[in-house]
Amino acid sequence: MNTQSPAHKSPVALWQRANEDRLQRNAQRWAESRETTLYSEEWGQYYVVVTREGQRLVLWMLDTKAANTDWIQSAMNLRAPLRLQSSYTQAMILALIWQPSPQSVFLSGLGGGCLATTLHHHLTGASFVCVEIAAPVVTAATRYFGCQPDERLSIIVSDVCDFLGQDRSTYDLMFLDIFCDHGVTPKHATEPDFLTLCRDRIRDNGLLAMNLGNRDPAFSEVKETLRTLFATVYACRGRGSTTVFFATDQQPMSPGQLQHGVTELDQRHDFLFPLLPWAARLEPVQPPGAELRVNQGDDQDHER
Repeated sequence: MNTQSPAHKSPVALWQRANEDRLQRNAQRWAESRETTLYSEEWGQYYVVVTREGQRLVLWMLDTKAANTDWIQSAMNLRAPLRLQSSYTQAMILALIWQPSPQSVFLSGLGGGCLATTLHHHLTGASFVCVEIAAPVVTAATRYFGCQPDERLSIIVSDVCDFLGQDRSTYDLMFLDIFCDHGVTPKHATEPDFLTLCRDRIRDNGLLAMNLGNRDPAFSEVKETLRTLFATVYACRGRGSTTVFFATDQQPMSPGQLQHGVTELDQRHDFLFPLLPWAARLEPVQPPGAELRVNQGDDQDHER
């Protein structure tokens, strides 16, 4: 327990406390709402919709030509806004094993901004660039989910390929989570040219974390392209229908090194969920034949 008085807390601790309070006030507003559909706007062939389901806020991108869907874009626990709800976003936190103190972080797409908000809260020394192609998604993230741009966090409405093709900035970490309805990533964001462009934007010893649907037509091609572009690639299957790839030119880590990295992250940050079960799901993709097992996990896949 932290027994320091507010006057003796560091500026970072004071900011994090104020940020937690802000996020909780925002969440409480929607928890007390009598509405179940809070927002709906058409964007191309999709409806961007925010619904409240009990103590959970959900962002959907619904294909106007489809009868229904079970794929959500983001979910937020209204009682604990900083506790990541989607299994793949929890898994993506493992990127910090390889880059525990990044200075520059890139994210695309934004969704409800839950991953961006959580990383922004904990990594107070980092700057963030978030690229999202759909303006209504940005509205949903900032108005309902509490994702708040500031001097460290920028949100840009653009196609990610266009943005990276024009912007020459480089990053310690790149997170790609680009989905439409039905769990499919737009084809141009899975092609070798795009992944090569991402590779060019990653700094030395940096890392790319990419979430991809297991049934995406480009799944095998993306996996092979990452193996070609990076010296070390891991796959971490979530509890649903996606896999997170981690790609870097750093050397593979032993099980002991991975466990040490997870322990250090747990000591440095309180992510409100355990990281070790996600590290247990890591499997080496490149180099071939590498052995990697931290701990055996037995939770079942049940959601995206």
